[in-house]
Amino acid sequence: MEFMPPLEWCLVAVLLLVLRVYAILPKAGRAAPAPLPKVRLLAVLGSGGHTTEMFYDLATLKDTKRFDRHYVIAATDSGSRAKAAAFEGTLGGALSESRVHVVPRAREVGQSYVSSVYTTLVASVTSFKHVFLLRPDIVVCNGPGTCVPICVAAYALRFFAVKHVAVVYSESLACVAHLSLSGKILWRFADRFTVQWGMLKDLLGARALYAGRCTYDLPALGPAASGGDGSCVVTVGSTKFDKLIEAVDSEAVLDALRRKGIKKIIVQKGNGAYAPTVLPQAADVEVFEYSKEVPAMLKKASYVISHAGAGTVYDCLLHDRRLLIVPNETLMANHQVQLAEELEKYSLVQWCRPDNLLKELGHDTALKAFPKEASKAFANCVQDLVG
Repeated sequence: MEFMPPLEWCLVAVLLLVLRVYAILPKAGRAAPAPLPKVRLLAVLGSGGHTTEMFYDLATLKDTKRFDRHYVIAATDSGSRAKAAAFEGTLGGALSESRVHVVPRAREVGQSYVSSVYTTLVASVTSFKHVFLLRPDIVVCNGPGTCVPICVAAYALRFFAVKHVAVVYSESLACVAHLSLSGKILWRFADRFTVQWGMLKDLLGARALYAGRCTYDLPALGPAASGGDGSCVVTVGSTKFDKLIEAVDSEAVLDALRRKGIKKIIVQKGNGAYAPTVLPQAADVEVFEYSKEVPAMLKKASYVISHAGAGTVYDCLLHDRRLLIVPNETLMANHQVQLAEELEKYSLVQWCRPDNLLKELGHDTALKAFPKEASKAFANCVQDLVG
């Protein structure tokens, strides 16, 4: 009896592997599953904007009691657990520790791609353990690096025929003309993939589902002092942005805000290297590195000056806050400028670079109100996959 040489065995093994991977990839026309009476949903949270966007998506799901929601949180994420607990509270429940799954962060903001290979491998080990023990029915995510090993683990369950775990990927509002790194990795693997800008939808084609809200026929937004609590919030989010803080640290900028009717100026400066000198001396200015109360402050403020973080932008637009964006151009692919430019097309925000902040504050730009009705795309994707 003749045996195949080792090389031929290897070729056969590779062929079988490729066929198996092809068999579990998403395909158009796949039969809809039978409805699940109870759905174990695993949502991947990321610090800052990713978490905010995820909860806006989860809020669109109907029949919330049908979903047994679990959350993946990165070990260095100090805010998402509280936001998850608050979200569960709005649904009349409480967040138990058994529904929070902590993993090492796969990639920090600004971390090099080379070094992120090792950290992603470390995160993958813990991610596999959580996913294999939990065996969710569906994983939902929107871009944090943590979501990649979680989705790979979900695919491992498919590969070994343990369980078919569906994956929904919602690309962030921040991605206007290109996918995020996580989006590029998971584009072909997610069962449903949504985007929020027509430019990206056109680029990706039919497989990308449109989940945007913007139109040109929007109502006008009132002047800065006509709504809110009379405060201006300046925020850099969860990243460092010294150029913005340095631009605000000016008596001329403070006076320009006061002329707009602003009574109190709140500055969340982050942990950057720049130490303000003018701001701490002003009686109507409060300065701090970070506070979990910032999202609540944004929703009440009369005026907001901010980087173009998706979570901050959503919080401001959905609560009719007047927003002046100062993009942090040091972040990936300069996506904050792209987002600011796109929002300006719809007259939803003002934007400028740090060195033009004082000049932009002198403009009384007519802004429009962001649509409050959420897209049904995310909820429809989940419905399609769990019945």
